[in-house]
Amino acid sequence: MKKLIMFFSGLCVLILTFGMLYVSGAIFDAGKNLTVQPYFFQPNYLSENRTGTPQTPQDMGDTKFMELLVKKYITEYFYAIPDVENIARRTTESSTLYQLSYPAAFKYWSDTEAQVIQKLAEEKALRTVKIIDEIYKPTGSDYWIINYELTTWEKTNDFNIQPIKTRGTLYLKIIYEPGMIDTVESEQIYDYLKSGGDPAPIFKFRVTEVVEG
Repeated sequence: MKKLIMFFSGLCVLILTFGMLYVSGAIFDAGKNLTVQPYFFQPNYLSENRTGTPQTPQDMGDTKFMELLVKKYITEYFYAIPDVENIARRTTESSTLYQLSYPAAFKYWSDTEAQVIQKLAEEKALRTVKIIDEIYKPTGSDYWIINYELTTWEKTNDFNIQPIKTRGTLYLKIIYEPGMIDTVESEQIYDYLKSGGDPAPIFKFRVTEVVEG
């Protein structure tokens, strides 16, 4: 009797084993040769934020590349951080905004928005900017139209206070040609970039005039 019970117990275990193998085979059928194809999302054109080879201006196209330079200009024009030394550097002739602007455009910024940024920095405020609509130039116009939104945190580390959002429009007169500037030797450009210089000024993009809407 004992041997009979052991026989049936072993038979049950064997049946359960084959059942588990069948279920496993039904879940994963190797005969279908299923594979997983990985994809890497590349959310930014900057090399440090990409997992692959950075895109070239040719890959992006002239229109897209100019839009990136416009966004860079708008960021430099409006952003503020709680650091008075930051705005002090941005008002010098070595700043990115100065290099991207004609003297008249830079002077206009220095006399207007730079004063606002100075005050925000002294009050330890933070301000970010983003372009909210398509960048475009109306037919027959000399000015590109940029609609933007500013988000300002007036109090440091106080999450109970909601940021202030404001919107506005800038009209920019822009000179742009594809490619890098050819008035400077390539070795100088290399040394400039190697030392940590901002890449934006090495391209043929300059703002000659700024008009606030």
